[in-house]
Amino acid sequence: MTRVLENKRVFIVEDDVNNMAVYAVTLTNNGASVMQDPWNASTIELIKRTMPIDIILLDLMLRRGVSGYDIFDAIKSDPARVSIPVVAVSASDPEIEIPRAQEKGFDGFIGKPISLLKFSAQVAACLKGEHLWLSS
Repeated sequence: MTRVLENKRVFIVEDDVNNMAVYAVTLTNNGASVMQDPWNASTIELIKRTMPIDIILLDLMLRRGVSGYDIFDAIKSDPARVSIPVVAVSASDPEIEIPRAQEKGFDGFIGKPISLLKFSAQVAACLKGEHLWLSS
């Protein structure tokens, strides 16, 4: 069985623990090491402590009055993290959020609910430099 994410380090920012668990199991089963921030209270500090990271999967609607766009800006403001691909994984309206994410500089958008059969391959494609803009 091909593990498309073998030796890849994936950081997930997601405030729904059920989604987090599904993503983590799916990605781990495909070879990834997964780091998680379910509380989005100190995301940037967690990212700094878990470097190197190959890709960040970022929900757009988070807790504590913080959006995924806020986290994205903080990630990209540091030269040490600017080259890490960031992919939005969101249930937000893709007709609104895909153009906004493209303009902001995201490397892709995967709509929720994710496809369990395709998710790891989609993440792997983003790691190879493909820009995926998938509404679901």
